[in-house]
Amino acid sequence: MTGRAASLLLAGVLALSGCSVAKLPSPIALRDQTPTQQRLDTADCKAEVGYRTNYNGDDSPLANFLRNVFTLGTSGAAVGGLVTGLPTTTASTASDGLIAGASAGGVAGGAISVSGRSRFEREWVTCMESRGYRIIATPEAIN
Repeated sequence: MTGRAASLLLAGVLALSGCSVAKLPSPIALRDQTPTQQRLDTADCKAEVGYRTNYNGDDSPLANFLRNVFTLGTSGAAVGGLVTGLPTTTASTASDGLIAGASAGGVAGGAISVSGRSRFEREWVTCMESRGYRIIATPEAIN
């Protein structure tokens, strides 16, 4: 296998592994919650925890990583550009602040995404337990 074919195969495997979405463990109602209330509680906890952790449990880790890097990189570029001045024409070059802000934002987005899934799952379990559910997790479901 040539070096190029091996690198393409590795990139494909990494892309596919980053696209899988792990299912959350199933909650068991300890009170008399109806099935509708259980679905609403699950969705509400996912939304609440997703807002706090900046992680979307319905997306793959790769999608969350790309979203965080893009969003924070763009925000960093805007702040850095405002500090040192944005380019005035399309022929001008990017300012140092613009480049530094985009880089810092991209690094911050990547750092947030590293522990995103496990942090999301831990807080989701806590939220569901506070609403009267028991979570039976498989060993690979919760890190």
